[in-house]
Amino acid sequence: MSTHTGRKFRVGIIGGGGIAQAVHIPGWRNLPEVEIVGVADVSEATAKKAAAAAGEGTKAFTDYKELLKQNLDAVDICTPNKIHTPAALAALNAGVNVICEKPLAVTTAEVREMGELADKKKLKLMTAQHQRFTQSAQAVKGWIDAGNVGDAYHARVRATRRAWLPTAPGFIDAKLAGGGPCMDIGVHALDLCMWMMNFPKPVRVTGTAKTVFAKGHDMPNQWGEWDRERYSVEDFAAGFVHFDNGATMVLEASWMLHQVENEEIQAHVFGRKGGVDWPSGKFASAPNGVFAQGTLTHPVHVPHPHWNELAAFYDCVANGKPSPVPWTETIKVIGILEAIYQSSEQGREIVLK
Repeated sequence: MSTHTGRKFRVGIIGGGGIAQAVHIPGWRNLPEVEIVGVADVSEATAKKAAAAAGEGTKAFTDYKELLKQNLDAVDICTPNKIHTPAALAALNAGVNVICEKPLAVTTAEVREMGELADKKKLKLMTAQHQRFTQSAQAVKGWIDAGNVGDAYHARVRATRRAWLPTAPGFIDAKLAGGGPCMDIGVHALDLCMWMMNFPKPVRVTGTAKTVFAKGHDMPNQWGEWDRERYSVEDFAAGFVHFDNGATMVLEASWMLHQVENEEIQAHVFGRKGGVDWPSGKFASAPNGVFAQGTLTHPVHVPHPHWNELAAFYDCVANGKPSPVPWTETIKVIGILEAIYQSSEQGREIVLK
């Protein structure tokens, strides 16, 4: 990585689609120390549109390998899931720090390959788990870390939608996505819950993954029609996890579920001293034999969690701090999701190494 002392921090964006244009580009532009040098996308039109949004002088590329030749300090990967690993490895091999949209990869082997390469080259690698930077997450994590939950022995994790199935191929084609709602929205709630529990080691997982509605059922979709022939991921998954400290967790993820709520992205941690729910902040305990309950609030407003995650990544690179979301945490999250798929395919409990 070239030094950025005395000049702006040079960022390249790989993948110029929706998430890049909606939040990543505005987030980087919000940092005065940062210059977006270029945007790469396989679609020339998308690359040019994103580059124009990134500001005057930002170049458009159709090959991210050309972008990596631009004397960058970091890349921000916003591609479909299956492109994360080759793009990240190419960037790290070019000596460039990496922040990558979730999931960092769809297998633990790929996460380990990226992580070990980053460590070897003394580069920063961060998964863009923006939910950690929300106001509600900061409040709940702080309350847990203050000892109010005590020893966490069980957790419930839900990432479910009534009928909000994303229609783009990058979400529904297994060759691009590597997984359905587990990898898309389940990873958010699971990462949050693991973070709140201080990342115990998962040791055994039982799971199921199935397509209930998306291949031909007449359930309407609130995001419109999708290609049923191309659809090749699950639309529902569930798992039960055992950790090395004796704690357990149940996880549910779905894009299409008969529920009243349009969306529930939720994590509930239960401990010997108390229990707390994210994102509501509702808690319950019984200090001195008296039932107590309430709602946590955080005094600092967090309007743009995506922007905050990018600022945290910039800070870790510029000032030599640890990655805010290190790969050693991410690999446990992906390990659980990977094991749910394996358990469903093999019809048995999966023992993790």
